[in-house]
Amino acid sequence: MAEAAQPAQGGSKTKLIIIISVVVLLVLGLGIGATLYLTGVFSHKKAGAHATESVPKKPAIYLSIEPALVVNLGPDQPVRFLQVGIDVMARSHKIIDAVKQNMPAVRNRLISLLSGQKYAVVSTQAGKEALRKQVLENINEVLKANGETKPVEQVYFTNFVMQ
Repeated sequence: MAEAAQPAQGGSKTKLIIIISVVVLLVLGLGIGATLYLTGVFSHKKAGAHATESVPKKPAIYLSIEPALVVNLGPDQPVRFLQVGIDVMARSHKIIDAVKQNMPAVRNRLISLLSGQKYAVVSTQAGKEALRKQVLENINEVLKANGETKPVEQVYFTNFVMQ
């Protein structure tokens, strides 16, 4: 009878080793899965962000507003002149064509904006940057008023002379 008990104990040792191995593998797998989840590998937001980064932007298309705009600065100041060369940037010929088609309205809006500026403000870098943003907004407002849904992306000052 002692001989019959020994093979049974050998089988239970094998079962114990298999159970311990399965438990260790499960704990290891759960640990790896939790680490990957907490580091954001399974995050849908990151996958979407990488997908949009891989899509290349269309090349930039530029249009110079010619001739450069020349205005007198604010009525409450000594006579001062501002000459600004402006280029607009978009990524679609349709938007550039819309700017060309609405150029009289764009120029009118920009002349009104520029002539209301104060010399002390636009002579600073922060003032020029604020003015650049206002120019962009004004151009996009003209386009929107005329049915264009996509805006001009950027505006650049290519010439900025104050006297």
